[in-house]
Amino acid sequence: MVKGSGHRRYERFSAVRYFFPLQLLILHFKKNHFLLFFWALLFGFTTGVIAGRFGVPQQFLVPEYRGGTGLISFAIVGFALGGFVTAFNLYTYIMNGYRFPFIATLSRPFHKFSLNNFLIPALFIVTYCWFSARFQVEKEFIPPYKVAMNLLSFIAGVTLFQGVSYFYFWYTNKDARAFGTSKKFDAHNLRVSPVDAPFQASSKWYRRGRDAGKWNVEFYLSSFRRMARARESDHYEKAVLEQVFSQNHINAARFEIALIVSFLLIGSLRENEYFVIPAAASSILFFTMLLMLISALHSWIKGWTLTLFVFLLVLLNFFYADLKLFKLESRGYGMDYHVPRAKYDFSSIRPHEDTVKKDVEHAREMLGNWRRRLGSRSSKPKLVIIDCSGGGSRSAYWAMKSLIAADSMCNGELMKSTVLITGASGGMVGAAYLRELYLRKALGEDINPSDPEYAERMGRDLLNPVILSTAVNDWFIRYQVIRDGEYVYKKDRGWAFEKQLSTNTQGLFDKRMSDYTQVEYDALTPMMVLSPTIVNDGRRLIMASQPVSYLAYDPTSKDDPFSLQEDVEFEQLFKQQRASNLRFLSALRMNATFPYAFPITTLPSEPEIGVMDAGIRDNFGLRTTYRFLIAMREWINANTSGVVIVQVRDLPKGIILQDKTESMFGRFMAPMGSIYGNMTRTQDYINQQMLGYIIPSFESPIELINLQLHQDAETHISLSWHLTKSEKLYISNALKDPFYKKEVQRLNGLLLSGSTPR
Repeated sequence: MVKGSGHRRYERFSAVRYFFPLQLLILHFKKNHFLLFFWALLFGFTTGVIAGRFGVPQQFLVPEYRGGTGLISFAIVGFALGGFVTAFNLYTYIMNGYRFPFIATLSRPFHKFSLNNFLIPALFIVTYCWFSARFQVEKEFIPPYKVAMNLLSFIAGVTLFQGVSYFYFWYTNKDARAFGTSKKFDAHNLRVSPVDAPFQASSKWYRRGRDAGKWNVEFYLSSFRRMARARESDHYEKAVLEQVFSQNHINAARFEIALIVSFLLIGSLRENEYFVIPAAASSILFFTMLLMLISALHSWIKGWTLTLFVFLLVLLNFFYADLKLFKLESRGYGMDYHVPRAKYDFSSIRPHEDTVKKDVEHAREMLGNWRRRLGSRSSKPKLVIIDCSGGGSRSAYWAMKSLIAADSMCNGELMKSTVLITGASGGMVGAAYLRELYLRKALGEDINPSDPEYAERMGRDLLNPVILSTAVNDWFIRYQVIRDGEYVYKKDRGWAFEKQLSTNTQGLFDKRMSDYTQVEYDALTPMMVLSPTIVNDGRRLIMASQPVSYLAYDPTSKDDPFSLQEDVEFEQLFKQQRASNLRFLSALRMNATFPYAFPITTLPSEPEIGVMDAGIRDNFGLRTTYRFLIAMREWINANTSGVVIVQVRDLPKGIILQDKTESMFGRFMAPMGSIYGNMTRTQDYINQQMLGYIIPSFESPIELINLQLHQDAETHISLSWHLTKSEKLYISNALKDPFYKKEVQRLNGLLLSGSTPR
């Protein structure tokens, strides 16, 4: 009796241990680490463990499509996930199907295999629904019934794709009974249609593993409601089992090819807003394509897949410069890359003294025009400079909201008193849009910059087209081009960003650099200076619509042939390459090229240089501001009652130390993490010291106003080109912050003191 009871317990244990879904789960952890890597990314993105600081989780949890979140956006993400799950099943089946020969004896073998491979996908869907529901309610303020509808739409999207793949494999895949079980069966005598000819190597796909140890399976799911005992397959001729797997692999390969072609088709139509799918869906599609390409390749060359992949990567790297087809080069739209390239050496980038004197005189004339536009209401006004910090959409939105509110509280005197706007990344995007609105108003157009619609437009998504372009175009062959006048360029995610930004802002500042030359000189609008970082040597590239060689001039380099010459004037260096014809949107993009998010922009020089985010060298624009003040100090001392630097920051200024939980990996990464994490704080230290050095050169005071967006660990807004509703609301409510109000009141007092006749 005891023996019988023990035997039953063993049978139950054996049934659990050798249950097909559990065996497949063990197989993944033992063999399929590449697959698990992608699942780990998806779980990390969904839970916020990975890339939470950069806003990636919110792209998954509240996907946006055509400016809104709802049933369609969730359905698209669900449909994309359904494709990834199918790729996951195909990959597992092609790589490891031979380990479970009993599958070939079942009707609809791939369907049964996929059904039993459900544990990881099911766990992810449950995790996604849980975290998405919480995020929608807590961060997006979506009513619970709409949350339920959104998640049902997501599940419907997954189901729809699974249904498509199910019907495809239902009608194409066969089991062993379709080929018979005779020992006389000869797989080589099977007739093959011409369509199957390219897949003839498939008759050998299964043989690699036929002598390998089989994984024992006793029970499997024959449907979601029924378990069945696995059949013995020993009585089947091995050639029959091989033919079943080979035939199923052929169908799987065709399905994969069709999906890859579909993904590329979506990429070719991405100019149409209806094909700009949510960023999360684009990311999942990218993962899906990688899985399908690798599984298809593995079907042909088996264990040589990794070796071949590494070999091709090394080969591509070695011949990269000569293979123009694969060279992923992003350009500044409007510049001429066909004329002889600009010489990039010390003699070329160092401004000539005569040029500097001429440009200084030009700047003084521009300041004189600004002074005359203020009229007789002030004998010596305050000169205002606005510095905007980088920080993606949060900085762009905050710059718009905070400057509009401050100008309104100062009765319009802030923008009138401003002569220069500079800074980095997102802050400059918002400031450029605001500047354009005030310019058009000054030119007589019926525009009210305080209209909430404009700030709302600046808060719209910019990430979806960028991620889509990355997924279906940038990492492969860039086969689409754009025409800008007489020039032709390859489309990439940089172009996608510019186009979406232009769409969001109704094309208001879709201009050339030269379009601002005269209006800035006439003081109808403040001068704007951009300063992206040159990747090759760390110098700053000074970009402006005015001649500003004085911003790149270093008097200490006059007689020193080994001087470092920190700054390079863009117009001076690339005059022959039509620098002034550069699209202003391209200049903004170059100034906001966060690493890997956007491609590094290559410029037509010899040797070739590339530029990226200004924030790497000067996230707050103060280096440019100080250079301008030093160059103009004589005019400022003679014609103003002082300088007011309005610093628009997306992060609070000052030392903020937080206790961190120590870990082994944390301590290991601390040196590099500290360097990166404290980069902007280090710039603050340097900027503060520089201000102390230049103050004695001015007769009137230099005041610093901080319009900062307070953030802490609980209210952190992601560094991304996408904002959630709760983040936009938080930024809007920050205008009520006592510190912000106090700083604006102080600013208003300074401007009033400057407007009082003396």
